[in-house]
Amino acid sequence: MLKMVTVLQLSILVPMVVVWLRKSEFLPAIKLLSWYVYLSAFCALGGHYTEYTPNALFIIGFNLGKIALFGAVYYMVLESARMRQLVLITTLTAVAVCIGLTGIGLVTNFFDIAVTVSRMTQSTVLAAFALVYLEQLLGRANTVSLSRDPIWLLSVGQLLYSAGTVTAFSLDYLSKTQYDQAPKWIFISIIGIIFNVFLTLAFLRAKTAPQQPVGNNASPVNQFAQNSHRSSSVY
Repeated sequence: MLKMVTVLQLSILVPMVVVWLRKSEFLPAIKLLSWYVYLSAFCALGGHYTEYTPNALFIIGFNLGKIALFGAVYYMVLESARMRQLVLITTLTAVAVCIGLTGIGLVTNFFDIAVTVSRMTQSTVLAAFALVYLEQLLGRANTVSLSRDPIWLLSVGQLLYSAGTVTAFSLDYLSKTQYDQAPKWIFISIIGIIFNVFLTLAFLRAKTAPQQPVGNNASPVNQFAQNSHRSSSVY
């Protein structure tokens, strides 16, 4: 069980390497999404050093950070102003509720409810955002395969992750001893690795940002001169 969890945590290094190699080429939404690899790595690493900080805080921090980050990404890529507003309101509400429960946990030293709520909120809210994006694609004439769309890959990966997370933690109802927890964590590790595979593909297949013109020909003066020359040639 511990080996599978370790493999899951180390698997974030794969998309991280892709980010290091391609980040300068990413469009704004994908560049923002790339911060997820650092969020995941930081929370995974921080969870191993819990002498002064409860591990629950890193779990809650990961879920809150993922909600906020992915919410911002979907806000950038959705075309409907109404849907963008809904994503913004939902993200802020979800983060506020989880922070409030975390504050109660700090006072009472009882984090179980806050951890569970943050985990379920992350799975539910981000699955909803993914479905909204997929619905947007249904009304669009796609000339490129959806498997080349990084946000489509992210959305499919998130839907699988959300479904897997809810299923895995539902196994708690079947657990009677601490040894019964192994299937749950193995399942979570597998679904987490699958999500990281989709994330890696999203970064690999992200479109390259358009290059800005460089040199003297790109200056406003030269552009004006070129436009004037084209206009004079018409008459």
